[in-house]
Amino acid sequence: MRNASFSIGQIIHVRDGDMRGVVVDVDEHFQAPVELPEKVRASLPDPEQPWYYILVDGSEERVYVAEESMHPDSDDSPVDHPGIEQFFRHFDAGRYEPQYLLN
Repeated sequence: MRNASFSIGQIIHVRDGDMRGVVVDVDEHFQAPVELPEKVRASLPDPEQPWYYILVDGSEERVYVAEESMHPDSDDSPVDHPGIEQFFRHFDAGRYEPQYLLN
């Protein structure tokens, strides 16, 4: 994605909640799966920045995070999440290779 700073398979750290995880998908801007009340939308980070779906290390949790809340993770070790094999082929040199490559 042209505006995204992070890519699928990259390991990142989420500042809010102090979580580590791997990017599994990227939205160019906020794409709520359901209509959110205006009060909730107003409290979110800028909806026009890229947003990422993250598998959280050491849990079964998946989170949706704004780019401003993330930075690259300095730990090259794999992420421990039961959904890893659904999204990625293998792990090498601190990155995951996506299960399916888009052209």
